[in-house]
Amino acid sequence: MVKNLKNPVFVSSLLLAILFYSGVAKIRDRNPFACLAKKSEIIRLEGFVSSNPVKSSFFGSTYKTSFRVKRAFTSSGVFEARGEVNLYFPAALVEAYYPGKVYSRLSSREKGFIVENGGSFLLDVKCLQKGSERSFLVEDGKFLGWQGGLFQKKVAKIRALCRLQFKRLMYAWGKAGGLLLALLSGSREYTEKTVADSFRDSGLSHILALSGMHLGLFGGIARFFGKKARGRNFADAVQLGAVAFFVWFAGISPSLFRAFLAALILYLNSLFRMNRPEGLSLLSFCFILHCLIFPSHIMEAAFMLSYASLAGIIIFSRVFTKVYPVFIPHKIRLSLSDSSAAQLSTAPVAIRLFGKIMPQGIVASLFVAPLVFLFLYFGLFGLIICLFVPFLSGPISVIMNGLYSLISKLVLFFSFK
Repeated sequence: MVKNLKNPVFVSSLLLAILFYSGVAKIRDRNPFACLAKKSEIIRLEGFVSSNPVKSSFFGSTYKTSFRVKRAFTSSGVFEARGEVNLYFPAALVEAYYPGKVYSRLSSREKGFIVENGGSFLLDVKCLQKGSERSFLVEDGKFLGWQGGLFQKKVAKIRALCRLQFKRLMYAWGKAGGLLLALLSGSREYTEKTVADSFRDSGLSHILALSGMHLGLFGGIARFFGKKARGRNFADAVQLGAVAFFVWFAGISPSLFRAFLAALILYLNSLFRMNRPEGLSLLSFCFILHCLIFPSHIMEAAFMLSYASLAGIIIFSRVFTKVYPVFIPHKIRLSLSDSSAAQLSTAPVAIRLFGKIMPQGIVASLFVAPLVFLFLYFGLFGLIICLFVPFLSGPISVIMNGLYSLISKLVLFFSFK
């Protein structure tokens, strides 16, 4: 640890973290909502969705999104506006296009929206008196198209339709498809609530959160095929392209963007034949860049847990390797050491956010993580096979659900339910 204090990049990031989390440095909102109309009088908003919809239990069954406002309407007139607000779309509007959802079976398609990043809307809203000062509940509205120029509109539309089609394919795979959908796109509409809660209660919530594990898997597969085709430089470029595609498809989350920054820095490092950066320096530099690019992420749980766990692994893992008995096989000892280091470093964050820690995650990750990797690998290859040979979807679904059953039982066991 003393050696790390001589690392200027680490010290800079540590001081930055202390300033932010002690409250000395205030995090400025880059997109504050500004409008001459009183918020309580606003009845309609025009603008576009600027984040992926996330299932929420606030205000009934809703989906929360960020919404970049262009105009606000009151009963007395129209006002120019700027900045972002939090919108809560009723599930009935969002799920009208989702396969198997109650609203897709009972509602007409005209009543629903494809709510995805970049979608422009004119919405009837109601100001929310509770919660955030910038929150509105959507009551009805009209889809206006996609935000941006001609190319940007096409890209946004393709992404939205791809995510919708992916949900339809995953729905056909049943419960296993619900888990794979959460792992590959961050959407948890079809993930069993008991299983999702058990991942959290067993200390394995990082597996469901899109992060470096998922990017490493996706990028590693792409690099393997790229290296076979053209060599190292081409393989590195293919890997970065695959990582960028994954981030574009899944959407930017704190842990995923951290992993993308690291992949980008390592690619540039390899391209210019520079010495590979030491792990703590790389993580610290990513932290500083992340704070500059997305300061709104700093107070999010995923941001704090992602950086804290990796910093703990880099700093304390070797210490725990010496603590565990030598008769334990080397790879298992390394896995236990990494899990212990991550648990130690994230404990203060977990206690502050959740009021408890889940030390059983140290052992649980030994059994669950390898199965999830196998589940992801087989799921990715199964998707590719189904694109070319659709009639194999049934047999692949059976295998996937077998793996899912084993994973869910283990997760439920370690959550003590």
